[in-house]
Amino acid sequence: MWKRYRATVVSFVIILALVGLMYAGSNATRTASVLLSGLTLASLYFLLAAGLSLIFGLMDVLNFAHGVLFMIGAYLGYSTFGNPRLLLNTLPLLLVLAAGAAIGALAGQPLRAWEATVRRRAADQSVRGAQGVLLALVSRVSPSFLLALLAVVLAIWGARGFPLNRLVAFEGTATGGAVPTVEAQEALALMFGRLARMAAAGLLIGPIFARREEGRRVRAQWPPIVLIVVAAIGGVAMLLARDPLEGFLLGLSVNVRFLLALAVGALSGGLLGVLIETTLIRPFYGNVVTQIVLTLGLSFVGEELVKAAWGREGRPPMQMPTFFAQSCRSDNLIAWFSEQCSSVDVLGRAFPTYRLFIIAVGVFILVGVGVLLRYSRLGMIIRAGVQDSHMVEALGINVRRVFTLVFALGSALAALGGVIAAPFVGVYPGMGTAFQLQAFIAVVIGGMGSYPGTAVGVLLLGLARAFGDALVTGGVTLPWMEQALNASPAVARASTVLIMAIVLLVRPAGIFGRKE
Repeated sequence: MWKRYRATVVSFVIILALVGLMYAGSNATRTASVLLSGLTLASLYFLLAAGLSLIFGLMDVLNFAHGVLFMIGAYLGYSTFGNPRLLLNTLPLLLVLAAGAAIGALAGQPLRAWEATVRRRAADQSVRGAQGVLLALVSRVSPSFLLALLAVVLAIWGARGFPLNRLVAFEGTATGGAVPTVEAQEALALMFGRLARMAAAGLLIGPIFARREEGRRVRAQWPPIVLIVVAAIGGVAMLLARDPLEGFLLGLSVNVRFLLALAVGALSGGLLGVLIETTLIRPFYGNVVTQIVLTLGLSFVGEELVKAAWGREGRPPMQMPTFFAQSCRSDNLIAWFSEQCSSVDVLGRAFPTYRLFIIAVGVFILVGVGVLLRYSRLGMIIRAGVQDSHMVEALGINVRRVFTLVFALGSALAALGGVIAAPFVGVYPGMGTAFQLQAFIAVVIGGMGSYPGTAVGVLLLGLARAFGDALVTGGVTLPWMEQALNASPAVARASTVLIMAIVLLVRPAGIFGRKE
């Protein structure tokens, strides 16, 4: 029993020691406030770290672009909440591009089949002369690759001069002031020209995704025809109705817009995760160095794209739902359900109710994903794939599809965390890097690929950072000390790294990690 639960017991002893240290250095009111602040940070860290742990545990992929998904989710949720005109003018272009690429993938299978035949004949030593030279030339210069280059040119032409800077300037704090929607948007005639170029670019790049295996035609990895048609028609309809849609969305209540921002952020994160896994990660499974370099480069590119789209300046915190915005103080949580105050009384001190919401979301995700992994059929497949993916494939299960689903789930959790963090810390270009560092530290402390270990790791980090902040703001008086112990902000920031160093010195594989 001790060998089985040793890591759990040691983890809770360390956590209880931290809580006891906080209580010994201050009164119960301040201890509860610091503890809840630590749980708030732990919940935000967990939304990133859970995805990182799932992705590494199943796929052995260290995704250094995970923080970018957190940041993009925050910006997209922020724009959905307060600036729907940005999505109503950009989403049609992306929908039409995706629909064109899907049609091109389905229609490009004969081209890919012909290319495979040409390569096979070019490898045949019996084919000589001018025919052999021509076959060798065609096999080296793929027609589908040339079409993809032309598609890139068309896509750049379609996006050239797009008024992105005017569309994001919806606040008075923007550079040059707010720009009215009528002036920010392009005329419909110009936008339909962009739609046509994007659709053509998608059609030309689609054959790249039409694959063949062992001489047999395989289905393209794109949505069914119905979804393709819905995406194309939806993009055109959204563009035609952009003005009334903007008025409708801005006329919704703050709570509904917040829920819509959560949905858009999580969905966009999941879709970006699918795109990253299928295009960048899947061709390089087993090549860890290439995966690290690709995802690290993608993190830099993603941050620069965010700066180019939304500006280098950060934005103020997103408006909180009215559930947490009333200027009052509830005596307890039961009273909050009817009063919807911005704070609740915790042992005589006000604590923001939105932070309690963040903690509740973290606990819900922890339990929900844990139940999914432990008791569902998908969780059984995921856990079996971690142990032996080849055996799972031999049972007729498409492990690649499971990989993509897990990557999308982890990415969606990261983007969801970004939207939830927007009313708490605001949105700014470097937020993904800051939170991703803490998430990686939590995963390393808990043990790479261990989901329970990740939960314990973020709990340790959150409590340690909150205790470090308490040392900075007011100091802590320990029982054997006459004067309060104070620390600099640098010590508070370094507390999480110090914990990681101590854990790795004692247990190099992490608290719940296993030696390979």
